[in-house]
Amino acid sequence: MIQHIEVRALLRESSAGVYTDLVTRPTGRVVREQIERVLVEPDRRAWVVRIDFTGVGCIDYSCADEIVAKLAGERPLLLVLRGLTEGHFEAIEPVLAGHGLAVLLEHPDGSLDALGPAPAAAALLERMIAERVAGRLPGGTFALISA
Repeated sequence: MIQHIEVRALLRESSAGVYTDLVTRPTGRVVREQIERVLVEPDRRAWVVRIDFTGVGCIDYSCADEIVAKLAGERPLLLVLRGLTEGHFEAIEPVLAGHGLAVLLEHPDGSLDALGPAPAAAALLERMIAERVAGRLPGGTFALISA
């Protein structure tokens, strides 16, 4: 099962529709807690959560840590991020590196790349193939397998 989460919608709910930016640790905590409430218990297959950042203006380090690092590091799930801008990368990549974590980045065409330090990224790619969550496409890229 792939759970789809739209961060902008959660941010709108938590801030009465006023803000599109993820700044401050308390904001990140509120959004992460909303995501955690949406998630269902995993079955024996890999648990995949697609988190869409489309429409989110910016994200700071504390929010990246509170949302991405805590979900990737404290829960047994595969995070797939999409809709990231260059500014989002500037906050998320150092947070992943600092925690030694990796997540998947989904491109608009559906292809996937691992985002994070090389050892963690390689382990994540191996896991998603072993658990048949994603498959290799021609040209060496990866894509999620429909559940």
